[in-house]
Amino acid sequence: MCKKLITVLTICFIVATFASGLQADILNFTYSGNGARAAAMGYAFTGISDDATAIAWNSAGLTQLYSMEASVICRFGFGSWSFDGWENAPDIETSSQFQLNFASFAFPFKAGDYNIVGGLAFRNIFDFNQKTTVKYDNEEDVDTEEGGVNAITPAIAVQVNDMISVGAAFNIYTGSYDWSYKYETEGEEGEVSSSNFSGTSFDLGLMVKPSDQFSIGANFNFPYTLTRDIEDDQEYEIDVPFFFSVGAAFKATDQLTLAFDYHSRAWSNSDIFKDLDLDTDLNSIHAGLEYLLTSGDSVIPLRLGYYSHPLHYWDYNNDQVVNSVFTLGAGLVMNNFVFDGAFEFEPASIEYGDGFSIDQNNFRITLGGTFHFGN
Repeated sequence: MCKKLITVLTICFIVATFASGLQADILNFTYSGNGARAAAMGYAFTGISDDATAIAWNSAGLTQLYSMEASVICRFGFGSWSFDGWENAPDIETSSQFQLNFASFAFPFKAGDYNIVGGLAFRNIFDFNQKTTVKYDNEEDVDTEEGGVNAITPAIAVQVNDMISVGAAFNIYTGSYDWSYKYETEGEEGEVSSSNFSGTSFDLGLMVKPSDQFSIGANFNFPYTLTRDIEDDQEYEIDVPFFFSVGAAFKATDQLTLAFDYHSRAWSNSDIFKDLDLDTDLNSIHAGLEYLLTSGDSVIPLRLGYYSHPLHYWDYNNDQVVNSVFTLGAGLVMNNFVFDGAFEFEPASIEYGDGFSIDQNNFRITLGGTFHFGN
């Protein structure tokens, strides 16, 4: 088998392992997640949502903001792959560019006796940016993917009473995807495909705080259609079914907060998967904690988390592949500035039968800053 064919098969295999090809990658976009603080807590954030990333997690949580704030959050990732049962297998490395993950502006105001908070955010829904390098002894082949599905999201939240808040967000989807390659083994280079995305959707959030120590949140993502326009005037539609997430947060002490989430992504209700005799849902569990250290006038949050990461990929027994992701992070609160960072580690070993398996180590780093206007 020539090296070019090995490279093509390897890259196709990697794409499939991430989510059974580009179409399923888009179906898996909800796991991109927004925010460094949420990422560090394993994305167990539906029941917390007390910063501007509430626009992404649970818009009702915006009512917990009492001053204007602006935030910018960026992310990049990298990883490596190794093979068992493949003689003379190449070394494979993956990396993604430093990308804007989230940016927002939120502003509270009063309308009669009601506390209302409005906001506008840019959200990276799914980051397609990834460079896959397949290294042989003296040559390397490179597969490059660029672009992503993003959303411009205006949102508003109203505090109904001391216990209940509701919120709504409207997502305007945009984005692109480009795939190019360079095969040194065959001396080939060129663009393979290009496409654009569009669509709109509506989210509804609910936050209930029966006490200062306990909160329960829910976020409902209503069905919508994501349109993919491919070069040469080709077009197809992806019907995204109803999703929801529920979460709870418990403030055990003034310093310690515990959070738990369940995310339901019932892709089995989409026409794309209805005819498949496989588990196509991407339901996940999330857990995280945050501990606040104080040093003079500064506060240093320390965070840990875990979440399950199901994929639209199945092993040789037709069992869905579900990875475990471990997260940690820290922050620094200084006057009106807040800096946050998060690190995600996703190890996996997937068996494919006949002594063949793939070991993965995937990493993501998220960095962000927030400025609060006023005290």
